[in-house]
Amino acid sequence: MSEDADHDARKEGTAAAVDDARRIAEQRREDGWDAVVVPAVDTAPVPEDAEQGYSGFVHVVPESVADDVEAACARAEFPQYDAYRRQVGEEFFFVVELLDPDTETALLIAGTYRTTDAAALYRQGSREGVVRTHLRRLNGETLGSVEHENVAKLFPEGMQTVAGRQ
Repeated sequence: MSEDADHDARKEGTAAAVDDARRIAEQRREDGWDAVVVPAVDTAPVPEDAEQGYSGFVHVVPESVADDVEAACARAEFPQYDAYRRQVGEEFFFVVELLDPDTETALLIAGTYRTTDAAALYRQGSREGVVRTHLRRLNGETLGSVEHENVAKLFPEGMQTVAGRQ
């Protein structure tokens, strides 16, 4: 795939993930939930060995929704989650839906990453049985973090093959 075609595919995949997040959020709102869409500015799969003091998927939250995300994280614990995924080549596009039924709060995070960049985090998550989602402002301030026990939802099919090659 040419560089222009790769860029176009990433742009289209990202737009589709954000559209999916908006559609799911609207369904939640119709059911009476407070739902915030987070079109991540950047998503980075960070393994523990990255010497950051944390590991997991780090999503940079746009400033336009950062206060709403911070408020949602302050009132909700998000004990449930789901993930909606699609892969195009090495690019993985997904929406993570964080849910707190007690407060009827949902965060819908649209992100993307290259599968090869997530290999170390996949190996760590598979070994430990958990993966975390971190929501941060561009300046690095943490807005909220959530731990997930079903790690498979956050990775594409065949990730074990990709992770085994590295």
